[in-house]
Amino acid sequence: MPRSLQWCAIALIVLTMFAAPAQAAPRVVASVAPVHSLVAGVMAGVGEPVLLVPAGASPHAYSLRPSDARLLAEADIVFRVGSNLETFLDKPLAALAPGAVVTLADTPGMSKQRLAADGAERHSGEHDHAGDNDPHIWLGLGNARRIAEVAARVLSDHDPANAPAYRRNLAGLRHRLDRLDGDLRAQLAAVQNAPYVVMHDAYSHFEAEFGLRRIAAIALSPARQPGARRLRAIRDLLAAQDVRCVFAEPQFPGAIANTVVEGINARLARLDPLGVGIPAGPGLYFTVMENLGRSLAECLSADWPR
Repeated sequence: MPRSLQWCAIALIVLTMFAAPAQAAPRVVASVAPVHSLVAGVMAGVGEPVLLVPAGASPHAYSLRPSDARLLAEADIVFRVGSNLETFLDKPLAALAPGAVVTLADTPGMSKQRLAADGAERHSGEHDHAGDNDPHIWLGLGNARRIAEVAARVLSDHDPANAPAYRRNLAGLRHRLDRLDGDLRAQLAAVQNAPYVVMHDAYSHFEAEFGLRRIAAIALSPARQPGARRLRAIRDLLAAQDVRCVFAEPQFPGAIANTVVEGINARLARLDPLGVGIPAGPGLYFTVMENLGRSLAECLSADWPR
């Protein structure tokens, strides 16, 4: 090998030995699957966040495992919704370094929706969490945009070397969310006045954004199954208001919704705010929202035989 090439090779080896290591992606944990999906979209090509609560489990009743506690302790950033949703995280996250936890529900610009008492609740005399803020903030597309923006900002501050990638991914997410918004508005425009009942009050952000008419929720609390008096009140409401659809959820026993519609002229369909059975990752959020729009439009449409 010519001497000049030998010196070039030696110089290259030396430079490689002393070059700064590549910037590692932050260790990121996201509490629930739809939030994880949006954060994963922002991190695409840089790293992958870890999902804490599987989509098949309810964050309202989740119990932290030792492996989960280790994930949180090792995380650089944890994205959560707030105490109204992941109560089990309050104590573990209090021990993390300041700035490591991003509570999305408390972020400026995040839309809030109140959980309101419904007709069946007044009829049965029961009352639980009406008046609290609905913690399912990701079901509003405006909030989804805000979650992505917050994730991009926090990640860029923590990892400035990859900030251009986070910004590019955010731009792509905004474009995809705009397209989803238009598709859902067109799909749901014809069913805005059709009354329906849901399993639990998780959809106020979605309903407010698309002008839908949910009139009751079967369960007053996601952590407690409805009793016989509550189920009777819902059945009375279905008969009195000629409710078109009752929507079950995969996180609740199917027998509850079946009991409510038995012998009543109402359709039974399913809504899933979390994405059970959908692979975790950037696409999950969009599939969850598309499935919600499709289920509502199909069940509430006037041309479905009753």
